[in-house]
Parts: sequence; C-alpha cells; structure tokens
Amino acid sequence: MLVAEGPPPGFYAPDPYAVTWLWVGIAGFAAIALWYGWVWWSTREKPVVVPPRITPDRLSRLRSDYTRQIEVVVARVEAGEITARRGHQQLSVLVRHFVQEVSGIRAPTMTLTDLHASGGRLTPVSAVVAQLYPGEFAPAEGTTLLGAAAQATAVVARWT
Repeated sequence: MLVAEGPPPGFYAPDPYAVTWLWVGIAGFAAIALWYGWVWWSTREKPVVVPPRITPDRLSRLRSDYTRQIEVVVARVEAGEITARRGHQQLSVLVRHFVQEVSGIRAPTMTLTDLHASGGRLTPVSAVVAQLYPGEFAPAEGTTLLGAAAQATAVVARWT
C-alpha cells in the first residue's frame, strides 16, 4: 500500500506571519505607553520649592548689597553714564531679584499685573514697579528716578 506523504492535493497551510510584525506591534504598544507616561509626567502638579529660611546675617548682607547697588544706579544716572530709562529698568531688576533672593518668590518673571494680583506681601514691590513703569516704558524719558529709588530702598530695608 502506498502512503501519501504531505498534505492532500488542494490543501495549503497558512503562511506564518513574519517576525517583523511582532516587533512592530510591540514597538507600537511601547510608544503608546511612553506617550501616556510623558503626558502624565509633564502635566502633573510640580512640587512647590520652599526656599530655606534666610539667616538674619545673610539678610542684612543682602540688604546692604542691594541698597549699595541702588545707590550706584542713581549715581550713574545723575552722572549721565546711563539714561534715566536704563536706570528705571535696573532698579526694577534689583528690587525683583532682591525679593526672589530673600523669599524665593519669582518676582523677576512677574508682570506688574501679576504683582498686583498677588497682593498682600508683594504690595510694596508692586508699588515700586508701578512707579518705575512710566520711566521704563514711556515714549519719552522725563520722569525722575529719585522717588522710585527711595521707595526701592525702603522695600529693601523693610522686606522680610
């Protein structure tokens, strides 16, 4: 008797999938999982960084440094080394950086509206910046720097 080897005529076994498609599918699932992980990580609430308590010694050093820098800006404007507009801008930067260095509040990146909206503790800073804005952004230079410099010095002297 003859035994037929192989499948009967007309029967074709299914072709196996290429291994490549398995890896494409795994890579697709991995990409989706990474996307969801990145979206979760990038949109989660960031922890609030509380700056370390500033020591009284360092606070007094910062006050004297920033007061001296304010006086230097006023002297440079009076000597004609820089314009009044540039002096207003430098005073604004000094006050904002002092507040950030002492309290950790990101005042250098806040607009006047942000400072006003913060209220409470930032009220003196917003008052100084409001007084400096016309000198910084007015079409023509014409405002005096002395009033704003005195107010900036007062904020530096009293800020805790």
